[in-house]
Amino acid sequence: MKVIFVCTGNTCRSPMAEAIFNDLVNGVEVTSAGTYASYGQKASPNAVRVCEKYGLDLTGHRSKNVGGLKIADDDLILTASTSHKNDLSDFYPEVEIHTIKEYAKCKSPDIADPIGGNCEKYENCFLEIKKALEKIVEIHDF
Repeated sequence: MKVIFVCTGNTCRSPMAEAIFNDLVNGVEVTSAGTYASYGQKASPNAVRVCEKYGLDLTGHRSKNVGGLKIADDDLILTASTSHKNDLSDFYPEVEIHTIKEYAKCKSPDIADPIGGNCEKYENCFLEIKKALEKIVEIHDF
């Protein structure tokens, strides 16, 4: 099974989701990308710090743009927000795409972008993603 997480710059939300999901499941190929990402950017320093606090390592992460990937080959495409979902749906109308929180059956579909925020904002984002992904793992068979 192949899963991809998508956000804007692939330096905060989607790399954190990738790291969390990798920690929760085994035998699943997990990656992340951004709709407007530059190639090769490191994860945000606050994302690295927060992940480290929870025993996850983002130091080797390098951003990539979703446009350079064959996401139609992925089994599950999960986005950080509805706007990412809509952007991807325009280019891949034949592919089923969900927001992370939508797939987790949460009330609100979007995860706010912590970019430029302090560590507390990143940690809140991390915990929001983690809670949704734990719910996904409970609901779906991985």
